[in-house]
Amino acid sequence: MKKTLSLCCIALSLLIFSCKSENKEIEQQITDTEQITQPKTEKPADKKEIQEIYLSEYSKLTPIELKESKSKNVFKKYGTEFSGNCYACDLAIFKLNKKNFDIVNVCDDNDFQRFEDFKYEKSGNILKITTSETTFIFTKVENEPIYQLTFEGKKPDFKNKRISEFYAPETLIEKFEEHDCGDFQG
Repeated sequence: MKKTLSLCCIALSLLIFSCKSENKEIEQQITDTEQITQPKTEKPADKKEIQEIYLSEYSKLTPIELKESKSKNVFKKYGTEFSGNCYACDLAIFKLNKKNFDIVNVCDDNDFQRFEDFKYEKSGNILKITTSETTFIFTKVENEPIYQLTFEGKKPDFKNKRISEFYAPETLIEKFEEHDCGDFQG
């Protein structure tokens, strides 16, 4: 009987041990499943950097030209294009707001080409304005807001609105060493 009792105790111990072992395995499986099914906090996908565009920076871009290419002072390096501003009055100013993209004659605000169907986007130091035929690309080329204008698609050709290579916000024009027509009476 002692033998039977010993065997029963051993069997009972094995049964209890195996039950505890199975419980631990089941608990581990449940924990693993919970970890899989719990929502993970996702990091934002690597998307193109979205930049807020302050249109006031581009609300009225005025044509300028390169004057002294070797100058380190931006306001001596660029200045007013004398011929287009003072003599021919044939340069284009760019005006941008959420509703309109206008190309305006430098001497006559009533002489303009308006685009109401356009898109704009900014990436780094580049602002792209896309119309049905042309993409205007304004690239900031100095620490000050001096933009070089290039195109994709059809280069526009407007009467009395000649496109310059460089533009600056109208608010900066007074800072340039050459910023007006002087005493020109043409």
